[in-house]
Amino acid sequence: MRVPVVIVNFKTYKEATGEKAVELAKICEKVANETGKKIILCAQAVDIKSISEAVSLEVWAQHVDEVEPGAKTGHITIEAVRSAGAKGTILNHSENRILMTKIKDVVARCKQLNFPVLVCAQNAEEVGTIAELKPNFVAYEPPELIGGDISVSTAKPEVIEDSLQQAGSVPLIVGAGVKNATDVKVSVEMGAQGILVASGVVKAEDIEAAVKDLVSEL
Repeated sequence: MRVPVVIVNFKTYKEATGEKAVELAKICEKVANETGKKIILCAQAVDIKSISEAVSLEVWAQHVDEVEPGAKTGHITIEAVRSAGAKGTILNHSENRILMTKIKDVVARCKQLNFPVLVCAQNAEEVGTIAELKPNFVAYEPPELIGGDISVSTAKPEVIEDSLQQAGSVPLIVGAGVKNATDVKVSVEMGAQGILVASGVVKAEDIEAAVKDLVSEL
């Protein structure tokens, strides 16, 4: 049985870096414990270890490469983030797009190492292409709505339907502009497995209230 999820992307916001990243993680954990809802934290590679040691929630990396450990300066290996405590990774976010050939290689290596991966897509067609690779999740995020005040569930609900069809058996996550329970409610009722949110939590005046509001409709 699939469990709906809120994935909080810390990005590289100063409010979600270093000690503040740990503080944010603890707030999310408090809400998860009180509500029984599933929350995944997606942090910068340098913060994964400290967050993983501070909370019991799953912490995911924001990116990994397909390379094996060795002479690969500047790359991020699955082995390294897993050793730091990461339980999975997102890939191909609109702010860090990579070639489809690389996505294929990274997904294959994640499967080989039994390391969960969520791959982001910008449109329904791309959702379908990525879904053929059978990642653990595919996320639909129209880039023009990311970080804005209008959510994808409001602006493009019809594309969510198209993306669900394209995703097939791969669970679909919805993101971009997600801010409140209504956005979550619409996405989940349409068939999404959960939502990917960033500024709606990280930049919120009351982070705990924002997270509670989002998980209330899971």
